[in-house]
Amino acid sequence: MAEVRLDHAGIAELLTSPQVRELLTTTAQAVAQTARAQGRLLASGKPVPVTVAAESDTDRARVSVGIPHPAGIGMQARHGLLSRSAEENGLTALGLDGDGPE
Repeated sequence: MAEVRLDHAGIAELLTSPQVRELLTTTAQAVAQTARAQGRLLASGKPVPVTVAAESDTDRARVSVGIPHPAGIGMQARHGLLSRSAEENGLTALGLDGDGPE
């Protein structure tokens, strides 16, 4: 049986590369746009804010999509705002426990 050796330095370089960060940012922006397009409103009548944030304090490129408003938890719980938007963009959304779709 052939032995497999991982190039850890190469993997780290790939995970922090501008190309991976760009791909993640583009995908996150598409998810955010899909969420915004659902037209969900806050009690004030304003659209639910959906943000994209690149995180640079990790050992890999990381971009997140979030709802920076207290109503965000309810929007996700009731309507699946972010998880459905992720799925519409070809991603699999996992619950907080990581066991499966929300």
